[in-house]
Amino acid sequence: MKLLEKSVDKIQERRVRKAGIAFGDIWRDPDLAAGLPAVRAGDIAAARELLTVADPRRADLRLHVLSDACVPHLPALEERYGDDDPLLLLLGGTTRVKTAWEARGGGWASGVGKERFRRFFGLLEPAARPLARAAELAPEDPRPWNSLQWYGLGMQLGREALDRIWLELCARDSWHHGGRSSRLQVLCHKWQGSHEEMFAFARENAARSAPGDACLGLLPEAHKEHLMILIRDSGEIETYGDVKELVRGYFADPGIHGELADAADRWLSGDTASDPESAGVAHAFGAAFHHGGDLDRATRVLARAGRTIPPGALWEHVSPSPGSDLLAALGRCGLLHRPSG
Repeated sequence: MKLLEKSVDKIQERRVRKAGIAFGDIWRDPDLAAGLPAVRAGDIAAARELLTVADPRRADLRLHVLSDACVPHLPALEERYGDDDPLLLLLGGTTRVKTAWEARGGGWASGVGKERFRRFFGLLEPAARPLARAAELAPEDPRPWNSLQWYGLGMQLGREALDRIWLELCARDSWHHGGRSSRLQVLCHKWQGSHEEMFAFARENAARSAPGDACLGLLPEAHKEHLMILIRDSGEIETYGDVKELVRGYFADPGIHGELADAADRWLSGDTASDPESAGVAHAFGAAFHHGGDLDRATRVLARAGRTIPPGALWEHVSPSPGSDLLAALGRCGLLHRPSG
């Protein structure tokens, strides 16, 4: 029986690969993609040059991607940035924040041992100075304040301090998508907020968003966060089949489906092609509609998702084989034989 199960799994893995389904980054930025190999090889000057882009969404995306790429080169980066280059200070401070969170892991505090917490705090604490200096040297840039949200969350600064950081960010960019995504995490139940605060924030963002705005995607993200806690706290879940049944019922709920449908329709009605991270929003809505049984909307949003599953997507939380889950969704939506978008 085990041999048969392994054979079936291998066949399914081949089907997933044949369909072009993969895991990884879903952003679109040709210049960033072209320059990234040099940065991964340790070219700090190339990283700095890429950070000079004027477009706010691409500037934010590039900081996120480049700081991930610079984690192995953090000592060399910190030797370079001195005390007067805001871009290198920003990159160095953000890379240190990423290094610390990578050491901690993204799970609940109860699953992080004492030694790992000690290492986490030791890595994170020195990020404050370069980020504060970057904010001082570039007073109109919201990005240091977004990185400080993750610094403050990790250092357990408390809501009052995190709220001040949030207000500083908003004073520089009242509609900063990356900052709003981080704020959603601050407000969720597992960190320093509650379900009520998280949903109020996500719904306010959805109500204020223009058609096609990525902030509409904060609503399915909030529902994913709530759902993960329901799964964790349920005393009746024993198998992935139980998980899928709970997820199906959750997203089929008329109230939940209704507000997600309204948000998705507004997102679909706008210009999403100009957003370098629009595929992530499509996956967030698409997984929710697929599991909730709304195949019409699942089809329309998944047509814009592509076939790369981004880190943290709902697909990864509700199936032992998220690639197979996406494959099934594309099949049910009639998208398997269309060019991936």
